[in-house]
Amino acid sequence: MNNEWENFLLSNKATLESNTVKNFGLSIDEEQAAYSDLILADLSHYSLLEASGDDVVEFLQGQLTNDIKLVTENIGQLSAYCNPKGRILANFRIFKRDDDYYMRLRSDITEATLKRLRMFIMRSKVELIDKSDELCRMGIAGANATKHLSSLFNKLPENADESSTENDITIIMLPGTLPQYEAHGPFEKIKNLWEKLKSDASMIGENSWNILTIRAAIPEIVSETVEAFVPQMVNLQAINSLSFTKGCYPGQEVVARMHYLGKLKRRLFIGTVKGDTLPISGQSIMTGNENEEKAGQIVTASWSKDKNIEILAVLQIEKAEKEALHIESDTGSTIELLDLPYSLEKEEKK
Repeated sequence: MNNEWENFLLSNKATLESNTVKNFGLSIDEEQAAYSDLILADLSHYSLLEASGDDVVEFLQGQLTNDIKLVTENIGQLSAYCNPKGRILANFRIFKRDDDYYMRLRSDITEATLKRLRMFIMRSKVELIDKSDELCRMGIAGANATKHLSSLFNKLPENADESSTENDITIIMLPGTLPQYEAHGPFEKIKNLWEKLKSDASMIGENSWNILTIRAAIPEIVSETVEAFVPQMVNLQAINSLSFTKGCYPGQEVVARMHYLGKLKRRLFIGTVKGDTLPISGQSIMTGNENEEKAGQIVTASWSKDKNIEILAVLQIEKAEKEALHIESDTGSTIELLDLPYSLEKEEKK
């Protein structure tokens, strides 16, 4: 985390742990604050990789699951990086800024991901740099988020995955159940943006921001789930994160075979569960029948208001449809599955 940004967050009563804002010391429950009309969040639990050079488009096109040629200064995308067996090593939000490509991913997998990607540069004219300390990141969300940002910027992105850069700040609109944005820029620019918005906002930590990502059913790969899933298991085909026409990349044959010939047996579900302990990514989900079989595993989980827990989980479809499910070693807490905020029909029509 940028030292200036860290000091700024501390001046706003942030509690930091491992470069992550846990809370802002609010007198009200922060999970309740996540439902405010305007929300500000530090996004330092993400890292930012910059990819540049004469061969950068060709390089990224040969490594990632989505069509990098579709990315412009105004249109970003979600994408993933797989091993040769089609298992996801990392997934990203990708956007373009100053002619360079930026890949936003969870911080705990950044070092390993960067090291592996660099192995395949070889003689290509490509440079991959961790820019996490040079560009600060913040989230803006809430029913009035668009109104507040519109008073500060001439033009905002209007649809999910679109972006715009103005006054050295890149604004990205995120998918979600309410208006939600990311802002990336140098310290002084992001600090000033935060200061202009904070008088009308609730400030929230990582957990509460994760609730918004869970509700949008956008999976995020962390260290505990590296190589756990092929793209279709986490619904990448339904959230414009997977191209079946772009050409080869590591694991492409496995992904294509699943798409054209296979029958998907596991997919991403969204749900809620009550409990005293927050499940961790990768933790098993079990059936409630006499044999208590494994039905899947947690992708992400966060505390919600009223101490409910909201989760994303990859589950065996058959068991999810027929069995009662609970978190491993938590037999008293049954998972209630909810409807996804998007359709899976796109996969079936291709």
